[in-house]
Amino acid sequence: MQWRQGDVLIESIPEDELKGKEANSNLLVRGEGRYHGHYATGNVTVLSDGSEIFLRVHSKAQIEHLHTQTLLFTGEHAPIDLPKGTYRIIRQREYNPYLKAIELIQD
Repeated sequence: MQWRQGDVLIESIPEDELKGKEANSNLLVRGEGRYHGHYATGNVTVLSDGSEIFLRVHSKAQIEHLHTQTLLFTGEHAPIDLPKGTYRIIRQREYNPYLKAIELIQD
């Protein structure tokens, strides 16, 4: 299964695809310049191998769009409920035909 919240794609993956070390924060993707981010809340472990981000949901969790300084809900995106499982977090990209380049989607 897949879910999308702004510029973030959450993809369900098999347990054996998890890799990386436990992250220091539940921040999955930081927004660009507006003090917001996509956070995993609930009984979760965030993992990173330096290039990819993974999420293990132990019971149930939400992906929430929060202010990075206050951790208050921004109202920009509805929370996403995730069941127990393992997930890959993908920062979505798009092709810009004018620049002939692939760019990160800006939320």
